[in-house]
This record gives sequence, C-alpha cells and structure tokens, in this order.
Amino acid sequence: MSMFEKFAQQANNVLIKPRRLPAPWVPSLADRVAGRPVLITGASSGIGRALAEAVAAAGATTLVVARRADELGVLVGEIGARGGVAHAIAGDLSTEEGIDAVADRVLAEFGAPEILVNNAGRSIRRSVANSERRLHDYERTMRVNYLGAVGLTLRLLPGMRARGSGYVLASSSIGVQANLPRFSAYVGSKAALDAFMRVAAVECLSDGVRFGTVHLPLVDTDMIGPTGWGGFTPLAVDDAVALLIDALRRQPDHVGVPLGALAATGGQLMPRTARLLLHYFHRMVPESAAAKGLRPDCPSIASDGGNLNSTSEVRPDRRGGSMPADVRTAADHARIES
Repeated sequence: MSMFEKFAQQANNVLIKPRRLPAPWVPSLADRVAGRPVLITGASSGIGRALAEAVAAAGATTLVVARRADELGVLVGEIGARGGVAHAIAGDLSTEEGIDAVADRVLAEFGAPEILVNNAGRSIRRSVANSERRLHDYERTMRVNYLGAVGLTLRLLPGMRARGSGYVLASSSIGVQANLPRFSAYVGSKAALDAFMRVAAVECLSDGVRFGTVHLPLVDTDMIGPTGWGGFTPLAVDDAVALLIDALRRQPDHVGVPLGALAATGGQLMPRTARLLLHYFHRMVPESAAAKGLRPDCPSIASDGGNLNSTSEVRPDRRGGSMPADVRTAADHARIES
C-alpha cells in the first residue's frame, strides 16, 4: 500500500466523524416533532428506518414511506409496541403515479407534514469509462434521487406554506462536495436535488418553510460490502441518524462532516490540486467486477437493475448480451433506502 493510500484511508476514517459543539439552547427532537406528522421516505431499512424509530420515540406521528409494504408493516408494529404512533404508506416514488398516490393519501389522512425527510435514494458506483450505453443508470438515479424527492415536495409544499411552517430535509452525499469519482450518476442526481433545495429555500423564505440538506459520507449499510471500499471505515448508521436528528433540531441549511467541508473548501481554493488528488483516489480504488458488467459470483453474467437473485430468469440486456432479469449488485447500488 502506497503512502497516499494510507493517508487517504486514515484521513477518511478520522474526518467522517461528526463534530458538533454542545448547544443546550437548541430545541430537543421532542420539541420539534411531538404530536406532529413527520414523513420519512426510504423508511423500510437502514438510515430511514432508524430515523423513523427515533422520531416516533420522541412523540411524532411518524409516516413511513417505502416500496416494501411488508417491511413497513413490521416497522409500524415495532413502533406501536413501544408506545409510538406510526403509519405505513407503501408507494413507488420513481414514478409520477406513485408520487401522487403517496401524496394524495398523506394529504387526505394527515394533512401536510410538519417535517418531510427525503431519504429514499439509489446509488450506482460505476466509472464514466464503463458507462457507455448505460444512460439508464443515470435515468434511474434521477427518477428516485431527484424527481422522486422533488415531486413529493411539490405536492406537500402548498399545505406547508398555507400553514406557515414546515421543514424539508434532504439526505445528500459528500460526493456532491468532493466530486467523488465513479459515482457520476449518483452525484449528478444529488447535486440536482441540492440545487432545487437551495432555490426552494430562497422562494419560501417568507412562508415559514425551511429547507436543509445533510451531506453524508459512506454509511455502513448492507449494500456497501462488495463495492471495493476495503480500508475505508464507513460511518455507523447511528452516527448518520444523529446527523439527521441534529438537522431536525436546528433546522439549518446544511449539516455535514469535516471531510466534506475539507473537500468543498479545497476544491474552491485549490481546484487543480483537489482534482489531482481525486484522480489518484480514482486510480487507487479500482472498478469492481460488477461495475464492469460481471457478477462477482458468476463472472459470465452481466449485472443490471433488480435484486441479487442467482436463479432469476435471463433476458437480453441493452448491450446485446444476456443477464438475470432481477439482478442488482451492490456495486450498482451502494446505498438504497426504499
């Protein structure tokens, strides 16, 4: 391992830890959410699920949204067993019809939520060089990460503005701050969402509705295992949730970790040096077999969207080969909350 590799790993492992000074004057989570509807997308697993449990414990009427109705049912049951209040709203936010179905039910049964957390997301790790004829990677990330979040926000925002209060929080990525290589599809969609949030914050300033973004580093979820990040310590899910809770309490424009701040500042002050260091990082962390179109456990089968399923029906892929109909590798989806 080169000195640069060692330095990069050590810097990541130190600088991804959140740093926050004590702020006893800031409202507690219960002050913000108790007795109020809080809607969280991507709540069936990972960060979204843990955040839903936290806000329910603080007294919120927790509205959990995801595609997997069975997982949402389990979550709602567990929250209810602990004395909390939660409601499952199954829906697919990657389509306009799915967005409308979720929004219609929320508005009819609960009204506009006090807090909306756009956490659902799809992450694809693949270099630009290996993305020829893979425009669908970019379409998928845009549909979920950008259009899904924007579409739901647009439907719920009028009620927030009419009430004169509300907070919209987006789960974003440190990759937007750092221009992280091999994540162009994911980072592009999150950068678009960041821009929407900034513009919406300006337009709604006098309406009592605030907008904030949390830029998360690599988080320790089930989907990051085979993606080639050995040696880089991910942020624990509990620490990621703590960042989101901090945002819900303070309701700032931005919450992040030191590594993201360093990357953003370095990119502005020393753009050429930052680009060179990122290029070294790009060369240091190789493309995974899955991102090259090969399943790690079955090198002759190309990977594409779907859940990893070695017994899936094989269908032609867009590049002229064949692949299982329901294969999604962890390299394609380093972080999925839906």
